[in-house]
Amino acid sequence: MRRSLVTSVAIVLFGLLGGTPAVMAQIAPGVTQSAAHTATITGTVSQSDGTPVVGADVKLTGPATLSTKSDNHGVFTFTSVPWGIYQIVVNSLLGTVSRTGLTVNSDTNVAVRYNAQASGLRTIAHVSTSSAGASINVTPANIASMNPSDYAFQGNSSWRTLLSQIPGVTVGGGLLGGFSVTDTIPDSPFKAVVLSINGALPYETSTTLDGMPLANTSYNSTPGSGVDLAFLPMAVFDTADIVRGPGADAPSIVDSIGGSFVLHAPSQIDKDAFEYSVSNDPYGGILSNAKAAVRLGRLSATVVYGFYNSPGPFANANIINAFAFPPATVGGVAFGCAPSACATYASNNKYLNCDCEPQTPLLYCCVSLNTAWSQHNGAVALAYDIAPSLTAQVFYAGAASRTLLPFEGYSVGFLPGSGYTGGISPGLHDYIAVQGPPIASQSESLLEERLTAYVGGGVLRVAALQNNSWSTEYIANLMPPNGEYTLWGTGEYGTPPGTPVVFNGVREDLTFPQEIIRDDTQTNNRDIFISYAQQLGPSMDFGASYVTSYYNSPCQFSFALPAYSLVISSSQPTAVSETTQETRLYFNAEPSAQLSLDASWYFAQAEYHVPNPNDANAWTNSQFQYNAPRLGAVWRFNQNSVLRAAVGGGYALPLLSYLVGTNAPFCFGGACTVTVPNLGLRPEESFGLDAGTDMRLQRDTVLSFDVYRANLYGQFFQSTNLTGTFTGLPLYTTQYNNLSQSRYEGINFALSHNPAKGVYWHGSFGLTRAYVVSVPAGFYDGTTGFPATPCVNCQNTYIIPGINYDGEFQSTVPYANAAAQVGYRWTSGKYLDLSPTYYGRDNPYFEPAFVEWDVHGGYAVTKNVSILVTVRNVTGVYDGNYQYINPATILGAPTISGLPYPIYPLPYGPRTLIVTANFKSD
Repeated sequence: MRRSLVTSVAIVLFGLLGGTPAVMAQIAPGVTQSAAHTATITGTVSQSDGTPVVGADVKLTGPATLSTKSDNHGVFTFTSVPWGIYQIVVNSLLGTVSRTGLTVNSDTNVAVRYNAQASGLRTIAHVSTSSAGASINVTPANIASMNPSDYAFQGNSSWRTLLSQIPGVTVGGGLLGGFSVTDTIPDSPFKAVVLSINGALPYETSTTLDGMPLANTSYNSTPGSGVDLAFLPMAVFDTADIVRGPGADAPSIVDSIGGSFVLHAPSQIDKDAFEYSVSNDPYGGILSNAKAAVRLGRLSATVVYGFYNSPGPFANANIINAFAFPPATVGGVAFGCAPSACATYASNNKYLNCDCEPQTPLLYCCVSLNTAWSQHNGAVALAYDIAPSLTAQVFYAGAASRTLLPFEGYSVGFLPGSGYTGGISPGLHDYIAVQGPPIASQSESLLEERLTAYVGGGVLRVAALQNNSWSTEYIANLMPPNGEYTLWGTGEYGTPPGTPVVFNGVREDLTFPQEIIRDDTQTNNRDIFISYAQQLGPSMDFGASYVTSYYNSPCQFSFALPAYSLVISSSQPTAVSETTQETRLYFNAEPSAQLSLDASWYFAQAEYHVPNPNDANAWTNSQFQYNAPRLGAVWRFNQNSVLRAAVGGGYALPLLSYLVGTNAPFCFGGACTVTVPNLGLRPEESFGLDAGTDMRLQRDTVLSFDVYRANLYGQFFQSTNLTGTFTGLPLYTTQYNNLSQSRYEGINFALSHNPAKGVYWHGSFGLTRAYVVSVPAGFYDGTTGFPATPCVNCQNTYIIPGINYDGEFQSTVPYANAAAQVGYRWTSGKYLDLSPTYYGRDNPYFEPAFVEWDVHGGYAVTKNVSILVTVRNVTGVYDGNYQYINPATILGAPTISGLPYPIYPLPYGPRTLIVTANFKSD
């Protein structure tokens, strides 16, 4: 399906009312609860004297339509009820009673009582509800649910800390094949937040909005390499789910080998509400969010607006010991570049390398630096009940971020020549490479139109999604401004070999060569979704769904260094695109009160439209078909314990860049690289298993435990080898191919106690490992030349079966993450807790295993006004080294072949005090 058709149909379709939940009870501020967005509703129908009403028809109407009858004891039960707002109707010989506005956001008890009148059969019926205690997950899926909006209104600015607390979830700071210009600043809007679920890579982890796939881009990223959540503000999403493993009964399973991150548009509201919060950020900035919800008859409206302004870690500062390319002149005299070998240093088992350009070993101070940024975001959610059986909804959300001055920082060898006696010692130094004056910005917009209709006893849902993201960097001059600087080091006046000169802390007037860079990347994402579900009596339902998703990502890049007559430019045409289409047939049944079964079969097709590597004027269309089942079962021992199991398939598509390659060598820093096209690269396929349990040990205590395994067939890997020379420089050739079989496996555990008052606590951990099971024939042969051809003795020495493996990288131990919390709650608004988070070895910060500690506190001044306090990173672990990195995967480690990839430590985030004032209506 071409984009024009998708766009046209999307404009025609209008609205789908999703079954998204309202607000869930949190274990404590910012901590997720292991429970699906479904509930069990248990009720009784009786007369005023307690006599049960047998055979009463009970019907729920809302995000789902369910019906049953009361048994011989007047009892009825609905299981797997999606959260939302319902109408309940009870019909018996005593009459009909209904109640609207029944909010389901946890397991609920419903009591229907007919009060006898003097006339006998005439009655007045009364419906009441009460909470059934802490919720448990009663679906086959291994789900962790959260409230991003609540977390944002508590003064939190990033998805990173929220998602890092979920077992089995890793949150990386960079995209596969790309990086963010402020990737070194934790929690800035420009720091990429990309998920890995159950050990899978970002491109094997899907992100959807109400079942429709999302795609976006980040600065210099490769589209398809994982959705960057930093583009999306938390405050606009009331609810979201992490679905781990194959248990998701979802319309789309594209890129869901490890699992899915499911965002939900705001649901209808049943009463007016208002909330506002304002807080500081870790760097002294201001973070503010406001939300207003109004119910006007049939119309439900929610509006959210937020802004985030911050000076960043350096604000307007003069940076000492700044380092950049050599100046063009020093004191009005031409300054030469004294070539020196590129040195590589090892420190704490990390690979640190200097810039491989021939450099003059020179340091200079007092470069003005501004790390400030700003972000504005907002959303509007409208729902209108056109008729009792027809509801329309429109949801728009957008965010725009801008930073004034990106910077780059990393370690470099300072090796001045003879005669140097300055106060800065030779050796390895961190430095800031200043750029300016630049403009860097990124933005994303989501427009979802949805419609729900009750037709023929079933539910018809239709939706369209239009999703666009942009990122731009424009820098008129990469160098610092001309002016006076204090210098240390050595160089040469004139063209080398020129006149040697030594600087031991003297001030000189400097000028710099001009550099111009511009990078524009965007993603166009269009989805259409249609589904129909039909109830077959009180214990069975079936349905079908269809979702198609289109995206392309045109980009332009230009780099100019006029002083050296160097101009590089490239662009990816708009026509490079990918389209997926998925049809799902499903059937759900409850053979008994204890057992429920889910069965789905997926039929998928993907189509790529890419340049033909053998003909510059031609295009290639390649298609891939996939079909697989997903099966799930839940056994409910009682209302407090369930066993679940799910098996099924998944698949992941190759990045478009994997298919088309670069087609021509790119030379920079004394070496050339090229990625060879491979249009024969087939998508990954998987078959996974997840089994677990949820138990309500007490009214307020829930345990969740799961084990999982996913076998992958055809996982992507890259082979990079030194294959010769190009224009006299060494040529490194990369090609992406398919492995035979690899595997992800692990466990997820959570135990929570969350009473209304008193001591509350929470503990969870995830343990993941991944490894290669078998490799294809010729895997160890490698490649050589351009175009690449097999060579005989080129071995990929980094593939070691039995240890972690993620497709491009390997590491030595399973990855573990854990979170805990213990606190005391005096009332619902007054609490204090201590919360450690554990990051195991091979974590996304490229640091040894460590624990980060937070303290949370809340004080309800009045029923509507609260003060929230967070002391973040109490011990200050890894908060000081703001260094530049281009990580290629989430779990990062050396490459499969060739030299190890340079690894630099990333900062976790500074020790800081966050104070938030929250104002909320009743």
